[in-house]
Amino acid sequence: MIELKTPAEIERMHVAGRFVAEVLSEVGRLAEVGVNLLDLEHHARGMIRRRGAESCYWDYAPSFGRGPFRNVICLSVNDAVLHGLPHHYTLRDGDVLKADIAVGIDGWVADSARTVI
Repeated sequence: MIELKTPAEIERMHVAGRFVAEVLSEVGRLAEVGVNLLDLEHHARGMIRRRGAESCYWDYAPSFGRGPFRNVICLSVNDAVLHGLPHHYTLRDGDVLKADIAVGIDGWVADSARTVI
């Protein structure tokens, strides 16, 4: 069954989606040669905290994982397709970075990813 959303609900969804787009745009702008992945993680954390949003990744603990996820964004480099853990790695010339984030705002969740070189 398809559940249709009201215009007000769609606007609330749009707020969450617009914020996710902002975070991904900012991470993409900051992802330059010499930047550490952990710096990008901390920047995304700050944006989420200042907005009063909630990370859908923080404390996520799938049965196939190694415990709760302690990051707010997935950062995958080069041949890591998606859902990479931010770690101590400095971006190099030619690296391909995939950033994936999901946040909730006022009960509505948006999830998206972006790839930058």
